[in-house]
Amino acid sequence: MLTALRDAGAHLGNLLRLVRAEIRGNLRALASLVTLFGGALLLVLASLVLLLFALRDALAALIGDDALAALIVALPFLVAAAILTRLGLRRMSLRSSEG
Repeated sequence: MLTALRDAGAHLGNLLRLVRAEIRGNLRALASLVTLFGGALLLVLASLVLLLFALRDALAALIGDDALAALIVALPFLVAAAILTRLGLRRMSLRSSEG
């Protein structure tokens, strides 16, 4: 009976070491995946910024005014920021009146 308990304890220890090794491997894989997606996101954002600069320069070449071209390119972002700000403020005021 005593040997059976020792064997069970040894088996449980081996199982826990296996689980620990498996979890470490999964965490390393997850960390590398998050790093790769973060790098890809950074490159996409840099590409979008360069695309917006190119769009502004193209518009400036067509209409002959840098400031107006920058305003035309920035206008959709300003409208979206205003809409999101208004929705956020409205949602915050609704939550403060509920609480």
